Amino acid sequence: MQIQWWKLNLAIFAFLLAVVDARKNRYIVPGAPWYDTDGNLLSAHAGGIVEHDGKWYWFGQNERIEDKDLFSGINAYSSSDLLNWDYEGRALSSINGTVIGPDTVVERPKAVFNEETQTWVLWFHSDNSTYGLLRQGVATSPNISGKPFAPFEQVMHADRQLRIYPGPYDFQGVFSPLGGTSQDFGLFQDVDHDGASYALYSNGDADAAHDNLIARMNSTFTGVEELVYEFPDFDLEAPTMFFSGTRYYILMSHKTGYRPNNVVVFSAEKLEGPWSAQSYIATLGTRTFNSQSTMIISVKGSERSTFLYAGDQWTTAKDLYLSTYVWLPMSFNDNTGALNVDWHDLYSIDVKTGSITVPNGESYEAEDGEISGVAYSTLCPTCSGGRLVTNIQGNGTLTISSIQGTGQPQWVSIYYHNPDGKWGDNRGGDLLVLNRTATITVNDDPPITLRQPSGSAGIILSQPLNVTFKAGGENRISFNGFRQGLASDVDKIVVYGNIYDD
Repeated sequence: MQIQWWKLNLAIFAFLLAVVDARKNRYIVPGAPWYDTDGNLLSAHAGGIVEHDGKWYWFGQNERIEDKDLFSGINAYSSSDLLNWDYEGRALSSINGTVIGPDTVVERPKAVFNEETQTWVLWFHSDNSTYGLLRQGVATSPNISGKPFAPFEQVMHADRQLRIYPGPYDFQGVFSPLGGTSQDFGLFQDVDHDGASYALYSNGDADAAHDNLIARMNSTFTGVEELVYEFPDFDLEAPTMFFSGTRYYILMSHKTGYRPNNVVVFSAEKLEGPWSAQSYIATLGTRTFNSQSTMIISVKGSERSTFLYAGDQWTTAKDLYLSTYVWLPMSFNDNTGALNVDWHDLYSIDVKTGSITVPNGESYEAEDGEISGVAYSTLCPTCSGGRLVTNIQGNGTLTISSIQGTGQPQWVSIYYHNPDGKWGDNRGGDLLVLNRTATITVNDDPPITLRQPSGSAGIILSQPLNVTFKAGGENRISFNGFRQGLASDVDKIVVYGNIYDD
């Protein structure tokens, strides 16, 4: 192959410019759209994260808007700080005419390394489009990112020039674990003890099912060989587990489809049990901050071990590409088995020390703003200032002025109240009442639409918004309902510093 050097030099120049222009995130922002280092929306839903050789690798479902297949692939990302993620490519792609074809279900991927075979094993829930098969699947690779890189010449005309994509994992097959069924899949490796790995899964919705299982994998981590514990008839899903150093904790959500619910936790001194009674991990009514449990990220730093709850904030089956991620620090009490997910609008984590840093923001109360039309201020016992602004619809608007800006992109957290939710932790419920939508205008910029997921009466939720204010204090932000419809009530906004390190 003859290389045209002027094109090569031009590509190198463009690549270097991209590197110079690349901006590093300062914070993890729960619920915000997350972009990789190429500037593309990070798509790794219902995923799993594993640390290897000083890097973190994130495997998750590809749910990009342009990919219309039911299964379009498992994406892989890598990061050295858990804040900024490089896209590594597809760890697993659909294979026409197989049980992982484009019209099948491949979801909740989790990767684990097997010392005996020196092989990476990628596990996933495998199914047909109607969720009638309920199986588990595995793929393998000699290295974590996939097969060895392709030769340089073969990637010159890839979608992103000079990016080398790792090849896919080798699909090995699907199976029915222990002769039974398997829904949502989780994986736990007991690195603090014998290094054994365990499959975590629910066994379905049939009358004979509704159980949740912990099953030990075989020595090669390519199948399950023994039932370790069964949670009988709890009817839960989305399991994830960690070991605190003293106790095991397993988190699971209720079965409400893409609608969020109140995630529960059990704890035990041994995997074989006895396991504790279940309890909630977040303030009731927040529905675990509108997220579903996905994985636990364990950061064992030089100063402390920090455990992050990682959940998916799903939208609906029709627009999964709009789903976001909710990562939050957890606190727990090994004496009582209590566990809490602690809300922060944004924070940073030092993966070397394990320490969490939470920045301070400037608060602006909604009731101190300019209120017009049918909107009005009213008492709110659970609000920060004892009041909120409600009935923001039609000609009713709220404008908060004299906001200090930096002239650079900043995070703004909108504290809102939307009590529309008409379901609990049970199946069914009103699928039509999922969120309200606000129209938000910053200064004279084009309006922004913001979906505001519902909660419960009196529950104040926080939602991030990326804005660029002018430098100085002459900034304003206005709220109205999308297409004159009803927006959520506003308690306050909190304005933080710059998004990026530079």
